[in-house]
Amino acid sequence: MFCTQCGQSMDDTANFCPNCGATAKATSGAARPNATPRAERKLLRPREDKWIAGVCMAFANYFELDITLVRLLWIITIIFAGTGVLAYIICWAIIPREPIGAFHSRTV
Repeated sequence: MFCTQCGQSMDDTANFCPNCGATAKATSGAARPNATPRAERKLLRPREDKWIAGVCMAFANYFELDITLVRLLWIITIIFAGTGVLAYIICWAIIPREPIGAFHSRTV
């Protein structure tokens, strides 16, 4: 078995990589090459490429979804559930903005 973080060979029964300390996961097949480890992803509102406050873009980046799909789902919750506006305002207040000069892969 190989570590998904550093690529070093490790024992099949190991829970952690002896080289980098990453958690060992039993994977079937190869891992996605461009997948961002969940531990490194953060829910951050972007400073650019946003419409109102960047809440939908933050969720799209975090869950690796298309921004149009996230905005459409948010509008549906506003129309049918009626809680979308309140949830958006709460997320706007709680989700931090990304640092100045930070680069995140944008979902197009």
